[in-house]
Amino acid sequence: MKKKALWVLVVVLGIACLCGSHGCWEQERVALLALNATLDLKYGVDVGGSYFNCCSWEGVECNPTTGRVTQLMLSSSRYYRFGSKTWYLNASLFLPFEELKNLSLSDNYLGGWIAPEEPNLLSSRLSKLEVLDVSHNSLGHSILSVLSTIPSLRHLFLHDNNLSGTLHVNGCFNNLKELDISYNAVHVAATAKGIKNLSHLENLYLDDVHLKDVGTVVRALGALSSLRILSLQYNTVEGMITTQDFHNFSKLEWLILDYSSLNTTMGILSSLGPLTSLRLLSLYNTGLNGKLSYQSLCNLVKLEELDLSINRITGGLPTCWRNMTSIRVLFLEDNEFTDNVASSPLTSLTSLELLSISGNYFDIPSSLGPLANYSRLKVLLLDDNKLTIDSKVASSIPRLQLKVFSMSNSLSKGFKVTSLGFLNHQYDLRTIDLSSNDILGPFPAWLLENNTKLEKLFMANNLFATLEVPLMTLHNLLMMDISNNGMGGELTTKFCLNIPNMYHLNLSTNRLEGNIPYELASIKSLFFLDLSHNNFSGGLPIQLLDNNSSLHNLNVAYNNLQGEIVFFDDTVNLNFLCLQLEHNMFTGDLSFLSSLLNLLLLDGSNNFFIGKLPRLIANTSLLVFLDLSQNQLNGLIPQELFNLTQLKYLALSDNNLSGLLASSFIAPALSHIHLNGNKLNGSIMHVLSNSSNLVTLDLSENEFFGSIPYWLGTLSQLSILSLRGNSFYGTFPEQLCRLKSLSMIDLSENNMFGPLPSCLGPMNFSSGGYANKVTSLPLGFFGAGVEKLSLWSYVRSIRSQIEFYHYKALVEQEWQVLQIVEFTTKRRFDAYKGYALLNMVGLDFSCNHFSGEIPPDIAISQDMLVLNLSHNKLTGHIPMSLSNLTKIESIDLSYNNLIGSIPEELTQLNFMGVFNVSYNDLSGAIPNKNQFGSFDESSYYGNHLLCGLPLSNDCSTTINVNCSATKSCGKAKEDGFIDGETFYISFGVSYTTVLLVIPVVLFINPQWRQGWFYYVELVITTCKRLFITCYYFVQDGF
Repeated sequence: MKKKALWVLVVVLGIACLCGSHGCWEQERVALLALNATLDLKYGVDVGGSYFNCCSWEGVECNPTTGRVTQLMLSSSRYYRFGSKTWYLNASLFLPFEELKNLSLSDNYLGGWIAPEEPNLLSSRLSKLEVLDVSHNSLGHSILSVLSTIPSLRHLFLHDNNLSGTLHVNGCFNNLKELDISYNAVHVAATAKGIKNLSHLENLYLDDVHLKDVGTVVRALGALSSLRILSLQYNTVEGMITTQDFHNFSKLEWLILDYSSLNTTMGILSSLGPLTSLRLLSLYNTGLNGKLSYQSLCNLVKLEELDLSINRITGGLPTCWRNMTSIRVLFLEDNEFTDNVASSPLTSLTSLELLSISGNYFDIPSSLGPLANYSRLKVLLLDDNKLTIDSKVASSIPRLQLKVFSMSNSLSKGFKVTSLGFLNHQYDLRTIDLSSNDILGPFPAWLLENNTKLEKLFMANNLFATLEVPLMTLHNLLMMDISNNGMGGELTTKFCLNIPNMYHLNLSTNRLEGNIPYELASIKSLFFLDLSHNNFSGGLPIQLLDNNSSLHNLNVAYNNLQGEIVFFDDTVNLNFLCLQLEHNMFTGDLSFLSSLLNLLLLDGSNNFFIGKLPRLIANTSLLVFLDLSQNQLNGLIPQELFNLTQLKYLALSDNNLSGLLASSFIAPALSHIHLNGNKLNGSIMHVLSNSSNLVTLDLSENEFFGSIPYWLGTLSQLSILSLRGNSFYGTFPEQLCRLKSLSMIDLSENNMFGPLPSCLGPMNFSSGGYANKVTSLPLGFFGAGVEKLSLWSYVRSIRSQIEFYHYKALVEQEWQVLQIVEFTTKRRFDAYKGYALLNMVGLDFSCNHFSGEIPPDIAISQDMLVLNLSHNKLTGHIPMSLSNLTKIESIDLSYNNLIGSIPEELTQLNFMGVFNVSYNDLSGAIPNKNQFGSFDESSYYGNHLLCGLPLSNDCSTTINVNCSATKSCGKAKEDGFIDGETFYISFGVSYTTVLLVIPVVLFINPQWRQGWFYYVELVITTCKRLFITCYYFVQDGF
């Protein structure tokens, strides 16, 4: 009977296991629906589940046999529905989940828990809960009293909460195996003592908690007898660690100190001797400085992974490292090691699977002979070192078969790929990087043919002459960057068809010519395509602009492409995120924008687009960057353009746009506006006043008028302001003095009057004002990319469970090349961009009607490079405070009414290349020291009381002249030899005088009058006869 009952039970359980549960328990589903009132749970058919079966809901996992909920992953499930407001969670809602083992509520803006009134109810119902993640909330200490009633907890994650002071994690937490209290303001030393009774604790994370008295902390943690992993990353370490401090860590296997300051000494390494069980040691970017001692880390004979990257360690590797044969993963990149690989301890580390020595001064033989028999080595990173040509020919085929090989910027100019003899025997490569080596010869297509599993190829910045086409189809190749090689020829159809699964293709900055092959559209997986800076001609293939294309980023800038941008008739809503068409010869209107609703970036500058800006551009609601400058666009700027809530960069300069700017513009995210060089007009008193994020505002060379609006002073981020070449009038608004981030201001060629503001000093001109804000323009997302090379997928690493990537830049495209601002300096009108713009600091108030004295506070900024106050009506002396402008390169005070001498202190300005005080009323000797010895006489024209070189006036001779030229500017960019206003006045007076004197003389003297009329009659008769003679001569000739 018992056997029969047992068989029945077995059959029932078997059926249950085979069939499983068809749904979750009703009381648990009801509880989840109650949680949905405060969290945004996803359920229903839209996520492939069922409303009635909560086990199919996103983030919910159930026991397949019983149907009870065992896991709730509810992290980041509140913001999109409820925002970032702090709230309190009723813990009673979890009481039905009696089989729950894993609960994640991280990143939900929790301010605390409301525990059930019955004391032991939570512990009795959640008796199986083992994993709890409430990180990235604001729970504070109150959470500990609630959690202390759940003795089943094994893993508790509390990082980035409002925990502070001393944490007492004892009592019912005795079963904890893993505890994370990182990123809290806890008192570490006291907390370390407070957790010493957690005898089962194996993993402890104390990242970014500020390790004061680190020795005391480490000694207290030594009481944790089961500790295997200790993470102390991102800490400011105060105090010293000695060998004695680590004496009790007999079981410690992992020690991670990445990004922690270790007082820049090497003492930490010698103190690690007692950690004989250590398998992983990571000291990434810890400020270590100096040489490794001959015994550094040598006691760590079980060490498998070592990371000393991004420090300042010098010299060679300790000889005793030859005995550390257990090391499988070794990162030494970005230090100052100076060792020869052939004779270094690296030759004895035969267990290596991953070796990175990039960014050092290692001497590496081109044959890689010392590593040739490392059969386990799969990842080898040798970037930024010195590779020497090895004349020895390998006697045998190397056992080395790599999967990732990187040797960028390590070869001497003129090197050939064939010199890397070991590459001929590599057949399993997945990633190879030989970029920035100036390698000569044809493109090594044989390397792709040998490695049919190759996925990523980086060979930019070399000297390949031609683009060789692989003889076979490369189904696995996903990424290829062979930009900036100077390769000529055409991009063939065969090349396109042999890379059918390409995702990222960069052929920019070569000499490729001919038409862009439409077969590129057959690569259905192609996401990123860069053909810029070549010599392609013809039109843009319509197939690339098809609904079926997967292209998101297309860059064909700086070619010779022409024609209109056209789509197939049924093309709607393309996938393009980034479209760069600049510096071509495209024509036609912009109607194609109606099919680009997902655009984030559009650069169509320097083409021949015509017509008006379409109002449909408002449908591109995600647009962040728009540059249509230097085209032939006309008409009004549609108001809808300024209503794009994501738009940050707008450039419409150098077109024929006209009309007023609407006062209802919103554009809350706009940071950079370039509307210069158009025919826009009207007042800007009520325009853009809500654009509080403006960094650049360029309205120069238009027809705006009225006073400069006071609200400009409320733009706290404003760094570049150019209103040059308009008709603004009035006094300088004192509200502009509130702009503390200003780098450049240009108000030249307007009708401003009144005194220069004395508040210019507090404006604090600085290059940092602009440089610190341009990074907010997220152009790194467009076109430029960073590829994450997952190295752990190729090696057996104990760290593979932690996300770690080797970052490889795919396209070095800086945002700076896009931003251009015109400014007058050193008597030239230049366009500043990139690095030059970052460092440009200048003030130009020239060609206005400012009067009064130059305020001394104008020279308060030592970063100023350009000061131009020319062509005004300024009086008084040149302030000696200008000598504070220690970086100044150009000072122009010409065409004013300044008096007195040139201050001798200005000779201390050693970087000044232009100094112009011509046409003032200055007197005295001209300084002739330092830079002043290089200025010619044109810098001092029109100052008749100045003397000394380079003028011919001798200072020993007194010149009694007291006159000055009349000053004017108009639209002049340079000083003229003759003052324009003076010339026109003198010409008019002389002409009028002649017309009046001649009639008066003829009226007074009859004989002169008779002779004058006889002479006039004689001239008329002679001219008449000459005309008749010529007429008949022509008639006879024909």
